[in-house]
Amino acid sequence: MNRNRYSYWVAMVFGVGLAGCQVSPFDADLKTMATSATSPMPSSTKVRSEMGKGVDLEPGAGVEAYVKLVLERNPSIRAAIRRTEEVAQRVPQVTSLDDPMFRISPIGEMAQTAAGEVEVMTGASQKLPFPGKLRTKGKIVQRQIAMAQADVQTIRLRVVADTRRAYWNYHYATRALEVTVRNRSLMKQFYQIAQVKYKAASASQPDVLRASTELSNIDNELITWEQRKETAIAMLNQLMDQPVTQSLPDPPKAKLNKLSLELDSLLHMASVTNPALKKIHEQIEKARSERHLADLDRWPDLTVGVNYNAVSSDGLAPMSTGQDQWWITLGINVPLWQQKRTADRKEAIASMRRHVARLTAEHNRVAFRVQDAFLKVDTQQRLVILFRDVIIPQAKQTVQASRSAYRAGATTFLTLVDNWRKQLDFELLYHRNLAQFEQNFAELQQFVGTDLNRTMKENRHDDE
Repeated sequence: MNRNRYSYWVAMVFGVGLAGCQVSPFDADLKTMATSATSPMPSSTKVRSEMGKGVDLEPGAGVEAYVKLVLERNPSIRAAIRRTEEVAQRVPQVTSLDDPMFRISPIGEMAQTAAGEVEVMTGASQKLPFPGKLRTKGKIVQRQIAMAQADVQTIRLRVVADTRRAYWNYHYATRALEVTVRNRSLMKQFYQIAQVKYKAASASQPDVLRASTELSNIDNELITWEQRKETAIAMLNQLMDQPVTQSLPDPPKAKLNKLSLELDSLLHMASVTNPALKKIHEQIEKARSERHLADLDRWPDLTVGVNYNAVSSDGLAPMSTGQDQWWITLGINVPLWQQKRTADRKEAIASMRRHVARLTAEHNRVAFRVQDAFLKVDTQQRLVILFRDVIIPQAKQTVQASRSAYRAGATTFLTLVDNWRKQLDFELLYHRNLAQFEQNFAELQQFVGTDLNRTMKENRHDDE
């Protein structure tokens, strides 16, 4: 081999090294990230501009319109999806072969052979893992992806349940304001009746004062309901990733949609669709794959190499031919120390057993939460019907009778006020139970792990 060939090999080594040191296309992004990490926090205006812009909902938008927007815009859901994409990038990382090794020895006291002096010694080798190792590593990452997907579903269910709870708080506060305003007008009428009777000397001044006190008290309640309404609006806006001060249309009056659900069917469905249970199943399978990988790791990996020596034709021997040398090498690692592999296997088995126990505990917890939510839904549904069909109609009749009796002097103003207060409380309880019914149903869907089809009945009634 002549000196030109020697220079060629040296240049190739430097070329390979420089190729590995080239600027990555991601370096600019990394530099930007580093700069951002050391820069001051952005102003509130900048933060606001990076958030989602407000969306104007149509008048009469119901709970499902809010759920749809939340699923599209909620940042917690987006972050969970990005986490899944992040984990998915590990598959090619663990299933790819290690980089091949290239060796060159261009300088030093080289061997003298009959063919001539060795000028450059080179070699390349590739490690080939034992069959099944890379595939098993890929299976482990696939389980991690499935676990991340279960987390996405868990977050979606939680966010949707939070949205429905916030919506029904909004609905309750809105209806409570309407009921309170309407009952204030009724108390205003009682106040005027008491004034007329007092001027006619057929009623005492305490009746007028009591009516005035009740009007002031109900004004205070109106302020509280306004605050609760604004809080519910802010919560909905937060979930939709828009300014908390964004105005929202008043929710339409709800209708009681009776449910016809069976607890056994719900429990069976939850055992299949609940994402927390799915995640533990994936953790068990991941531990099983890790145990298999620990078993495979007991077997040696193969390293295949190709070596090449450049020989000079200007050797010391008169018969030097300058014929270059090449040969193939095969090598294996010797898994002599098995304590590590044994510990890896035992760790995987312990992990598998732990997750099996967790699966039983989580299954019991989910079953309890499903049953608890189911019983709450059933109870609230019966309470709504009772208040709607029995208690409120009777309370209204009682107030009307008390007002007529007070006009005629057959009852006291205290009795009239007491009956009026009960009517107000019963109407508020009706709307609270209706909201609680829907919130419990949202919780039931969250723990079952999917939206449930409710059976619609024909005997639906508007709000009182």
